[in-house]
Amino acid sequence: MMKRGTYCYVVHTCRASPVASRAIGKIVEVVRGPYERMNGEAAYAAYDVHYRGLVYYCHAKMLRPINDPDADIDEFRDGTVAR
Repeated sequence: MMKRGTYCYVVHTCRASPVASRAIGKIVEVVRGPYERMNGEAAYAAYDVHYRGLVYYCHAKMLRPINDPDADIDEFRDGTVAR
């Protein structure tokens, strides 16, 4: 489960509407979710993601998280983060 504020990469295999396809292959921010959506008879988890001023819903399997918004960062030294 991803939390609000998580940045994710949208995989290239994602199918989307022409407007939402602008976010494919880009970094987006999770703003809401997860929630259950229906695809015919099958349910799947989805998130609302923010990209360039618009909010899209995205299938959880199409998102690859790249950060942890709850990470506890104690100090910064020599260009690296120490936990």
